[in-house]
Amino acid sequence: MPDLSYADVTPIGGELGTSMSKFCEDGRIIAFSSVIGDGLSDSLNRSTDHRWIRNLAIYDDSKNMWRYVGAMSRNSNQINWFTHKGVIQNYADAFIGIQAGLFCLSQEREENDKQPLKKVGIGFGIPVKAGEVVAETFFNYIKSRLKTEGSEKFLMIKAKNVATGEIKELKIQFAFILLQFQAYGAYMSFLMKKFGMRLYNTYVVDVGHGTWIKLPVIENEADINLSDSVPEGIFTVTSNISQIIFESSGQRYKIPEQRIMEKLPRGEYKVEVPGSGVFDFANILDNECSNLCEHIIQAVKSDLVSINRKGKTIDYFAMVGGGASLIFEKFKDKIKKHYNWSDEIANDRVISGVDLGVDHRYVNSVGFMLLARDQIALELEKEVNPDFDITTISTDALENFRI
Repeated sequence: MPDLSYADVTPIGGELGTSMSKFCEDGRIIAFSSVIGDGLSDSLNRSTDHRWIRNLAIYDDSKNMWRYVGAMSRNSNQINWFTHKGVIQNYADAFIGIQAGLFCLSQEREENDKQPLKKVGIGFGIPVKAGEVVAETFFNYIKSRLKTEGSEKFLMIKAKNVATGEIKELKIQFAFILLQFQAYGAYMSFLMKKFGMRLYNTYVVDVGHGTWIKLPVIENEADINLSDSVPEGIFTVTSNISQIIFESSGQRYKIPEQRIMEKLPRGEYKVEVPGSGVFDFANILDNECSNLCEHIIQAVKSDLVSINRKGKTIDYFAMVGGGASLIFEKFKDKIKKHYNWSDEIANDRVISGVDLGVDHRYVNSVGFMLLARDQIALELEKEVNPDFDITTISTDALENFRI
């Protein structure tokens, strides 16, 4: 008999990215910088944007203090990125990140006249370099921080809106939490939305801000031996552009890497250099992206040899992540040439988040939500619902830059 207690479980997908952490519930996504700060002074916050996700502090029981999350961490005298180069740096900080994501999802539910989160099942992605042993250790850490009441487990969250001073407490029951490697979320998205639940061997490349991840999924399971997180990403590209502009201007002015980063989503490739005029970095960007793509394709080709030796083949290649929009076409072209495919075959076999109608950056979190949804369907002995439609994306960026 199915466990009917799963009928009221809300499926949640989440991932702790090197740059941004994302959480998905049905058609809603929350995204914030993967950074925690120790509080300094509430008075330092002068933003007129009073949203919770922009002004969030979570009370850390282990330190008996408020910890700033995401955008609010800039008011801190100590900033901690809880993932770096594909590795979780601190379990306690990462746990604060999970609390922040769930709280913000719940808060936005309330603001849209829905009940706050009560009982959740979570599909969760962690950095690939964590490995299976570290993943199990982190899982046990999460369980140790939950409150036990009989046979049930609860997460207690105490949050503060630093802009308004409002404090809220939230109690969420955990039905389950499934840990997987980050890029596996993308595979789940393609499995349900594009593949129609048919199992195809899929090689996923996730290009992020600070790292790119490779994750071959063979017969529905990640090949851990070939999976890796490489400390090279869009930050590498924009940092190199910044350095080239600095050298070209006679070392008179250093353009902050973040300023270049902010222009890319808008398709702007010119920046004003004080004393030197306007600098067009379009060609440099193209060269840097080509270099990054070449590093990726060499790793992919090496893995394909190993996969073929096992008597397996790859059916689809997928690229996701914040950097996918910059190098996807280059990646597809190189895969096409490697197999000598026609344009038609390459367009079908090399896929991206665009094929799903989802921004490259959020495909993983959607996939982990689907993973949680699948688990609930299994418990209820029902068919899983593979459909999704992302309608709301909220970030900790200024409202003027809100997606």
